[in-house]
Amino acid sequence: MIVWALFDSGSGCYLQAAKNFEEIEIYSIGIDIGQKHDHFINLNLADYGRIFGNDKLFNTLDQLPNPNLIIASPPCESWSNASSMRGGNASWKQEQADSLFLPQIPLSRFTVRDYKDYEGLQFKPEKSFLNRINGELCIFNTIEIIKRYEPNFYVIENPAYDRIWEYIDRILGFKIPFENLAYYGNYGYPLAKPTKFGSDVDLHLKSAKIGSAIHFNNFSRSYNERSNIPINLIEDIYRAILKKGVTA
Repeated sequence: MIVWALFDSGSGCYLQAAKNFEEIEIYSIGIDIGQKHDHFINLNLADYGRIFGNDKLFNTLDQLPNPNLIIASPPCESWSNASSMRGGNASWKQEQADSLFLPQIPLSRFTVRDYKDYEGLQFKPEKSFLNRINGELCIFNTIEIIKRYEPNFYVIENPAYDRIWEYIDRILGFKIPFENLAYYGNYGYPLAKPTKFGSDVDLHLKSAKIGSAIHFNNFSRSYNERSNIPINLIEDIYRAILKKGVTA
């Protein structure tokens, strides 16, 4: 099975888990923020150069064996409730209605914040702007890669209750059949961390709600460590995909 692991450029969790399966040939792709690893194909998955005629993203991916599985963990900073602000988070805010009556069309949660929204807060508009643009480009490219290369299966990972899932559905118009909720705590992780693995297949992951062994603020400050996925959870995903079978 050929696996493309997008954003697997930190600690390489998808690669680590794949080493336990003789059936898997994996290609990790992305950019390591911590600049501590070199196990991956160095490629900017937020690349938008093709609007200027620079098609490095797809030209590079075209050289790889066609994937049976694309598994991706795009950055969550711009979608996260961790940067909660009034009416949304540091990158987005909820539209407000002027009427006592609910509108027929649901109000968007993806209104760009005004500069004045940040006055007196620890969040900075410049950083929030960059996080938002990077987040949008990463998930946009992830969906475009899935559509272009048509793998047998795909899996997209992100925190369970972040805005990215609604963005994929409403803004990108991409329908994911299975949410596949999992709690990392069920896989030996010190934090409960409810996470979704949106996919075109039911992965049957451990989704029983569980408490955290430690408080989030006492966990590592390392970006790579905070992004780690339990290896045994990834192994469950691989086993579920392999059980479904793949075609050339």
